[in-house]
Amino acid sequence: MSKPEYTIDVVKEVDVNDVMALLRRTFYIDEPLNAAIGLCTNNPCTELEEYCKKSILEGLSFKAMDKEGNIVGVCISGVDPVKEPDDGTDLRSQAINCKNPKFQKILYILAMRNEGAKLWEKYPNEQKLVDIKVAGTDHSWRRKGIMNRLVEETEKATKARGINILRMDTSSYYSAKSAERQGFTQVYSVPYTELKMDGVPIIVPDPPHVDDRVYVKILNNN
Repeated sequence: MSKPEYTIDVVKEVDVNDVMALLRRTFYIDEPLNAAIGLCTNNPCTELEEYCKKSILEGLSFKAMDKEGNIVGVCISGVDPVKEPDDGTDLRSQAINCKNPKFQKILYILAMRNEGAKLWEKYPNEQKLVDIKVAGTDHSWRRKGIMNRLVEETEKATKARGINILRMDTSSYYSAKSAERQGFTQVYSVPYTELKMDGVPIIVPDPPHVDDRVYVKILNNN
């Protein structure tokens, strides 16, 4: 039997620079919201860099490596409260205080997503969840099942921590289909044309990315 083309392992501190390099050539430019507003057209967005790095070393982020040890895929996840604290660190407060007008639009959509999904009402007995925040696969390594494997490892790690909810937000039509194939359930969906500020849509990505969605998978640890 031939050896696998890639291996999966947890992201460590030594991997951070390589992970960020991968995201800059994948997620930064491919993610529909980023692409629609040209968030990283000229230079990496500092605020996005901070967002991606925030949870990277919580032990819930996983990398795929080729036989030479190059990182060809990554899935960054972190533990979040089911309901955001009312202490000024919530996404809407972050959006209001953001100095980058492009990233501010992203944050407003993330805030509306949280407020619309109302996960604290749907899962009143749960205090924490694991949120799959950022993912990217090298263009030459796509369609090899890498992201499925990374999500599977994230699910195992989530169960190991005794957390019952695995969350995946999808701005991409293709990511939404992938979530459904992996057993996630849609709990929120709204057309981007309906997410507005001052009566004007905040960001409208190109089709087929027409809906903002939240998916969850209940892991039944109890």
